[in-house]
Amino acid sequence: MSKSTSWSLPLELTTKILLKLPADSIVRSRYVSKLWSSIINDTYFTDTYETRSSKQPSLLMFFKKKDKVFVFSFPQHNKNSNKPYSFSHHVDSYHMKYPTDCIFSITESVHGLVCFRKATSPVVWNPSTRQFLTLTKPIEESVYNVIVFLGYDPIEGKHKVMCMPCGQSSDECRVLTLGSAQKSWRTVKTNYKHRALDKSSGRCINGVLYYGATYLDDDDLDIYILMSFDVRTEKFDMIRLPFDDFWGKLITYKGRLACLDSYNLMDNDDGITLWILEDAEQNQWSYKHFLTPFARNLKNIYKIYGVTDAGEFIYVPCTFLKSFVILYFDPGRYSLRRVEFKGIANEEFRFSNGLGNKRLRALYAFPNHVESLTSL
Repeated sequence: MSKSTSWSLPLELTTKILLKLPADSIVRSRYVSKLWSSIINDTYFTDTYETRSSKQPSLLMFFKKKDKVFVFSFPQHNKNSNKPYSFSHHVDSYHMKYPTDCIFSITESVHGLVCFRKATSPVVWNPSTRQFLTLTKPIEESVYNVIVFLGYDPIEGKHKVMCMPCGQSSDECRVLTLGSAQKSWRTVKTNYKHRALDKSSGRCINGVLYYGATYLDDDDLDIYILMSFDVRTEKFDMIRLPFDDFWGKLITYKGRLACLDSYNLMDNDDGITLWILEDAEQNQWSYKHFLTPFARNLKNIYKIYGVTDAGEFIYVPCTFLKSFVILYFDPGRYSLRRVEFKGIANEEFRFSNGLGNKRLRALYAFPNHVESLTSL
């Protein structure tokens, strides 16, 4: 018998073990060996991982304090009961430093990535791998800020960052494809001269990015419109709105784009109003109105951040103390579910991070978030 015995796991078993790891651990595992790196970089592995992740979406919540960002990932529970849930088990969380001088004008979570700004440069963030990537300035000669949008092409599996000048009308934009060999901005004509609204974070659905904008009509009056950007073909189209002003929030409702009138729970005594885009080419919209069963004695202010695949509206509190509560409203059954995660900001957590004993504010929430192995 030899003095040393070498052994290795079967390839299939190694793959199964790696698939069970969280995204940040998988990224680090790329450097363990050439074999592990080849497994993780294989298309089958990444596709399998992201397919599993898409079936278990989470609500990603974070807040910033000084130079740190605190991140929590809450499981989104299926609507199998109207009874309230209360959990005290472990919630995935971490904190880390973020790039200085960041402006948290944030896009939605688009296939696992989030984008915001650092002065005039976009910053891409993968919350799963805990990586930040500061991009070069999209408009080198400009001292003005830019409005940042993030899109994803599901056919080619690519993210693209699209930037428009802030506060100015333009008939062109800058586009950068993440992960491409050519890491430079391209100039793309928009077909329509328009001004992107900085209050519109955009919404990417099935490879099409939508965002609010204005354009000047023949009488030099600002007309509110919706712009669409096909992420794969990089073509723009203009969509007429069924109302005069651009209000509320863009959300995904049952696979379609929808405009939500008011997403602050305390402001919607009359319920929820939705305008749903049925046909972009024909500018056809449908209208829905839902009454809500909320009591007026709620101790916190809740806002709608999205809709589950099952059609439940997701309400997230604007502040929290120790426990975190998510409300799910099903308009079809006129029912409300309350899911509570206990003690995620307890005394030990607050003391170790210097957070004091006041309510935590300035929350950002991304429902239907999926983990991504995209390395920045």
